[in-house]
Amino acid sequence: MKKLESNDTNMVASTFRGKVSVVIASKNGLNHLKDCLPSVIQATQKAPFETEIIVVDDNSTDNTLSQLPLLFPQIKLFKNEKMGVCSSRNTGVKHSQGDWLLFMDNDVFLDENFFISAQKYLQDDVFCVSCCGYLASEPTKQLDGIKTVSWKRGCMRFTGNIYNDQLKANKMYPSFGVQGAYFFCKKSDFMTLQGFDEDLFDPYLLEETDLMYRGLKRGWKIIYASDTHPLHKCGGTIQSKTSKRTQFLSKRNRLIFTWKNITSARLLVFSLIWNVLRPDFAVFKEVKKLWPIIKEKRALEKTNQVISDIAILKQSNQLVEFISK
Repeated sequence: MKKLESNDTNMVASTFRGKVSVVIASKNGLNHLKDCLPSVIQATQKAPFETEIIVVDDNSTDNTLSQLPLLFPQIKLFKNEKMGVCSSRNTGVKHSQGDWLLFMDNDVFLDENFFISAQKYLQDDVFCVSCCGYLASEPTKQLDGIKTVSWKRGCMRFTGNIYNDQLKANKMYPSFGVQGAYFFCKKSDFMTLQGFDEDLFDPYLLEETDLMYRGLKRGWKIIYASDTHPLHKCGGTIQSKTSKRTQFLSKRNRLIFTWKNITSARLLVFSLIWNVLRPDFAVFKEVKKLWPIIKEKRALEKTNQVISDIAILKQSNQLVEFISK
């Protein structure tokens, strides 16, 4: 428990005086941006450090490229020459000047004090900051807390949450993942990881999970920002409950994530058994096409890992036990 206790420390004021680049990937999201960007702009105006807002249009057909500069001339707008959220976000980073990156979906509102609250988490030894999100239609309903990791149905799952009502006030806690709709990442670490994996995870889903896990296995720290309060429309950009395409990508990308990142022989056997017993031939067919790329990147990740998959699962379980006491 010593490692957990060292992360469970009192919050201290940050001396961060660098620059934060807000990166928003958007596909046919002009209406969302009209709603949400004013709140983002207002928050950047009150930020205690320099900021910029970058929107990357992902081949939209709703006139985002022509209309957005007229509505919000203070933002920087670029077009993704490829297609997908990974390549869109990577494009935004290429044009960014910040020391830290704030990745946001186009359907997220920020309160005016967001960056004031977040400042203390932007520390030199932190890889990513996981934000505490709430539901836009019900602002007191917390959606995202400390992310925990578990093994279920042949895959790593990052859907567990420890919410604020379980935490001590004025303490800083680790997290084992982020909500992709709103999280900070230190740019230097992002560049070391070569950004989001657009070869495997475009057009969308699990791209932020893949990024986080690669950092975790290198021993890098993710911190939970309990007093941030972004508001998420939920489903504004991806209709996960009704879209067959999204459901297919979820299955495909979970399998890609597992075979790319998991090196534990025991977990891989469990994954193989689960997927053989419940085969999805359409998923297997597409993953098979990508296997040469998966194999090459798997070797790279195995070379760079310093913490095992089993150790990360144990640390997450220890954190849950530690907080529940």
